[in-house]
Amino acid sequence: MYKTLIQLFLLLILILIIFFVSNKYFYTVDKIEEVNNDISLDVEKNILPKKDLEKKSLDNEIINLTYEKFDTNGNKYFISAKKGVLDNELPNIIYMNLIEASLNYVNNEKLIINSKEAIFNKQNFNTTFSTDVKLTYKEQTLESDHLEFLFDKNIAIFKDNVKYNNQNIEAFSDIVVINLLTKEIDIKSENQKKIRIRKKN
Repeated sequence: MYKTLIQLFLLLILILIIFFVSNKYFYTVDKIEEVNNDISLDVEKNILPKKDLEKKSLDNEIINLTYEKFDTNGNKYFISAKKGVLDNELPNIIYMNLIEASLNYVNNEKLIINSKEAIFNKQNFNTTFSTDVKLTYKEQTLESDHLEFLFDKNIAIFKDNVKYNNQNIEAFSDIVVINLLTKEIDIKSENQKKIRIRKKN
């Protein structure tokens, strides 16, 4: 009788050990793979092929969508699009078309961004704008092929065919970085010959 109880007790302990070990290791691997997928979206340009996007849009299309979020300083980031397509494999990602976004500062200043396409992360609000990207702030404008708007780091990175304009100058480069808190602009280039600055009359 006692021998049977001991055997049952040992068997129960063995089953519990197998359960906890398998749950810990196999479940963790799934989570890590999911996180890695999200990170890769930020690192790469991630322009989804048109055929894949059209296929996704059949069941996952949203019309006239808007999102807004406040940073720790009280500034509000607002983004709207005429159309968005959800990604079933990456639930935080939305592929947007015809976008207008703005960063509204607590001192009532406003920074406006327009583009034809964007990849929006609704978890951290980081946004990759592409195709006819234009930023307007007071009397200044920035245009480029791509814009990495990193809301969580307060940085905007303009890439490829960047054109900066204000009342006094025009500047051309392949990279321009903006500090979204101080509004400071840093004109960069992998090749310094690509930076051109022209004074206006």
